[in-house]
Amino acid sequence: MTPLVATGLVLAAAGLVMLVAAQLLGHRALTEPDPEALRADVRDTLDREGLIASVRIYRERTGAGLPEAVDAVRRIAREGR
Repeated sequence: MTPLVATGLVLAAAGLVMLVAAQLLGHRALTEPDPEALRADVRDTLDREGLIASVRIYRERTGAGLPEAVDAVRRIAREGR
């Protein structure tokens, strides 16, 4: 194997690793959301659009998985009563 081919293979492998990492990290929030602002947005969205929209907002802002987000939104809804 020539040095040029070996370099190409290494670069291709590195690119593949970076693509996989980007996909895995792409579903995570880049910054921690302000908890009070998040609760207010979730409550407001619950009132206006319902559970599904609120869960979507929670997931987008926190990077949480679906079950975790549903539990959190339901908990926020109970706190607001």
